[in-house]
Amino acid sequence: MPNRSNHRNTVQRTQCLVAALTYCCFSQPAQAIVPINVLITPPEGISGEAGLSINGQSGNKDEQEYSANGLLRYKKSTDLYVLIGDYSYSETNDIRDEDELFLHGRWVRQDQFGKSIDSELFVQYQYDDFADISGRSLIGANVRWRNEVKNSNAERQFIVGTGLFYESETSEQTSVTEDTIRANVYTNLVYRHTGDFPYVVSASTYIQPAVDDLSDLRMLGVGSINFPIRPSLSIGFDIEVKHNSTPFSDVKKTDIDYGVTLVYTF
Repeated sequence: MPNRSNHRNTVQRTQCLVAALTYCCFSQPAQAIVPINVLITPPEGISGEAGLSINGQSGNKDEQEYSANGLLRYKKSTDLYVLIGDYSYSETNDIRDEDELFLHGRWVRQDQFGKSIDSELFVQYQYDDFADISGRSLIGANVRWRNEVKNSNAERQFIVGTGLFYESETSEQTSVTEDTIRANVYTNLVYRHTGDFPYVVSASTYIQPAVDDLSDLRMLGVGSINFPIRPSLSIGFDIEVKHNSTPFSDVKKTDIDYGVTLVYTF
């Protein structure tokens, strides 16, 4: 028979963790963190997830913060279509201090070049007023390799991809537009534990140098750990690190966002 004391301890640990993360979720500011696809094997048809955060303060400081993100998938046989969106906005004393949008669409043809070797086509649009980017558009293609391992209480997927994309970026302050061709090297790791204390850990890294000037470098790292509360609801901690070695103006080269999120999955 199962050990009831160990089961009670597991339940108590889970309840304490959920309570702590829930408190943080409603006390943290809204953050613009791009969601990660954490499903190792998406189901056939439509699936996805959505998150929403609204925070405010009044009195000596008037503050409103809003953040929404979502991920939509459609899978049919070996074709997978993914649409990712993220928006964050905030005001302090009627002065805007964050306005950021990210949209990304991707088509994956699994096993196109052999077993576990996929092709990808993608498009992306974003703006970030406080990073001096009024618009950044790109289109590109990748080849990626997948490695998947599964046992009785865990499964893991590791992806390595490489490719090229064309980028057009416009400065918010000067309206100057720069067109660049960049290489793209990325990794994505998802580890799902399905035992008595289930959780999902994910991490993605992107390295994107300009092909004609390797010192012109973009880097992105996104990580998360999520804990299920209900079959369709999870809570977790996310962190995102963005680096631009050659920004348009005198803005910081590195931005770090972090926060606790509640996510609805369908």
